[in-house]
Amino acid sequence: MADLNAVLSRLNDRLLRLEGELFVLRSLARATLTAGDDHAVRMRKLVEAAKVALDDEAKRELDKPTRKYVDAATALVEELLVEPTPARPLFTVIDGGRRD
Repeated sequence: MADLNAVLSRLNDRLLRLEGELFVLRSLARATLTAGDDHAVRMRKLVEAAKVALDDEAKRELDKPTRKYVDAATALVEELLVEPTPARPLFTVIDGGRRD
């Protein structure tokens, strides 16, 4: 029983690490996609290619755990492909002071 608990503990640790890495990668991908430069264009092409690959994978006969991972990855890719709403400025400079 101790071996089973050790295995479950290691798996849980790995899942937590993967979840953290996924959060960082998603943040980096989002920042790259919204940069508006050549890197953004390349990243968009990569994410679109990942969507095509995931759509193909979803058509296959998959076991239940794999289906959950494919569905989660598809949701992540679709989230990245949505254009974010532009943020409002944090403050507004009012031009109303003395003029020289």
